[in-house]
Amino acid sequence: MLTKLKIILILAALLLGSAQTVVRFESLITPELQPLSLIAYTVLLGLCLVGIFSAAFIPVAAIRWSFALLISLAGIMVETYQSSVADDMPYDAFISMINASGSLHEAWGQYAGAIMIGGVQALLLFFGIGLSIHHVTKKHSKKLIAAPLLILFVLAGVLFIRGGDGARGLPASYTGAAYAMLYGYERSTEVIAPREPVRLPVVTPRNGDGDIVMLVDESISGQYLDINSDRGVYSGLMAPKNGVTAHNFGLASSIAHCSAAVNMTLRHGGTRDDYVRINGSMPSIWAYAKRAGMETVYIDVPRTNRIFNNLMNESEMKDVDQWIEFDDVPIQRRDHAAADTLAGFLNDGKRQFIYLQKIGAHFPIHDKYPDEYMRYRPALPRGRFLNISDTGDRAGFSGSRMSWVTYRNAYRNTLIWNVGAFFDRLLGQADLAGSTIIYTSDHGQNLHERGGTGVVTHCSPDPKPEEGLVPLVVLDRPQAAGQPGAIDWDAAIAKGRNRSSHFQIFPTVLEMMGYEPKAVQAIYGADLLTANTAPFGFNYQFNARLGRAPSWKEIRLDEIAWPPASDFQPPAKPGPKQKIAVR
Repeated sequence: MLTKLKIILILAALLLGSAQTVVRFESLITPELQPLSLIAYTVLLGLCLVGIFSAAFIPVAAIRWSFALLISLAGIMVETYQSSVADDMPYDAFISMINASGSLHEAWGQYAGAIMIGGVQALLLFFGIGLSIHHVTKKHSKKLIAAPLLILFVLAGVLFIRGGDGARGLPASYTGAAYAMLYGYERSTEVIAPREPVRLPVVTPRNGDGDIVMLVDESISGQYLDINSDRGVYSGLMAPKNGVTAHNFGLASSIAHCSAAVNMTLRHGGTRDDYVRINGSMPSIWAYAKRAGMETVYIDVPRTNRIFNNLMNESEMKDVDQWIEFDDVPIQRRDHAAADTLAGFLNDGKRQFIYLQKIGAHFPIHDKYPDEYMRYRPALPRGRFLNISDTGDRAGFSGSRMSWVTYRNAYRNTLIWNVGAFFDRLLGQADLAGSTIIYTSDHGQNLHERGGTGVVTHCSPDPKPEEGLVPLVVLDRPQAAGQPGAIDWDAAIAKGRNRSSHFQIFPTVLEMMGYEPKAVQAIYGADLLTANTAPFGFNYQFNARLGRAPSWKEIRLDEIAWPPASDFQPPAKPGPKQKIAVR
């Protein structure tokens, strides 16, 4: 009876995670039969099943329960990911989730349903393998112990040879365990070079004695702002306040389509062809700023309680003089609190480098804006996500066509508040004389303007071009020709409008700090004052491992999906107390 129960539990676990197995078989059969690939996949799947059932009948209880724990826990991350994105989990996505471990305390809010599915599957497998066996025999004991482990090593070897690829449609438990082995191998064999000191020569700062601000928003699609589209919403950047000029580079390409990869590279200057080495061993932006005599300020709006974000660590933080968070400020008001704080630094007369990371429009966006800013309707229901910054429970969001209409309208309302009203607030009180703000977003969004189902907006394994399409604007006060800070941004825009890239920001900032341009560009590539000759696109396999090359998604501006005008009725007019309006 107990043996039958074990088999039932294992089969139930496998059935619960069978969606990707079915999809994999379908992809190998239709629209064209692929016999060799079908045979290879069937053999691998069969081996994994043999490994699971062999483990269930290991006569030594301690070994059986240990393997049950290993294999069930390994599957939770994979099953959670696959249930969330309705697609298989590649190895680079596994690495991305490990890199985002600083957000695990909020993961339940975002992926509660998917984690529950993964947890139930893990429990079924854990007890299915671990429960005792009535008729214990040691006749085949060694074979039963060796089989699941040997099969795990075989799978890990196949994935290693294929650069991490090849686990699509296999049981999540074996996939997760094999990925963990590969990751452990990489960590144990990688040569981690010590972080180099700053060696570049400092000459004359290009922006005089003013502050330099890298203002990195979250999940802002450039084509949804009025500066780039007639269908865009109010950004506060068409006619900025207080004599500020907005130099609009139009639509730019991001480094990647996931936050951690982008922010890490923006802070360390990784180039298109050498980002792994540079991000891992070259000086950070903070080190360059301190060497140039600037105070360093890190304003982290999404996180609280000194939790590192986007691959920050203690070593990097040693070069940060001030770390600002907003523990006691409601989520909806945090970007505006950051605007006040940034204005204070801009007005204090000190020469500072400031890296400000906003909340912006990362899901959940249901409650990212006040009620009076609901200009676009119908929008997502409100009141459930007031205290969640950048995660979101997708329960109740089906990913249907109408769901995406309400999502896009809530997104528009969020942009009016966290972009338009943010800049109105900031520029209404900040003195930018001699200072420069470079504004962009970490990545764009796929808001399913083309139709289709699903709930993923970015970090997808097969991304749409909009996931890497971001705004890029330089804000300053006009300086007289020949004066410090008199950078000809108009000439730069003539070369780079709708063609520039995130990769050009880091060298631009170093030159503004005072580092010699030729020396900077010899290491970090072209700046924003130079025409971008690299292909216009973003890296969607940033964590390429085991000999695999990064994968780049080309962006063709004539093929991108613009905001649909059919989403909404004409937006409501603002009340008398509201200062901003929708075009």
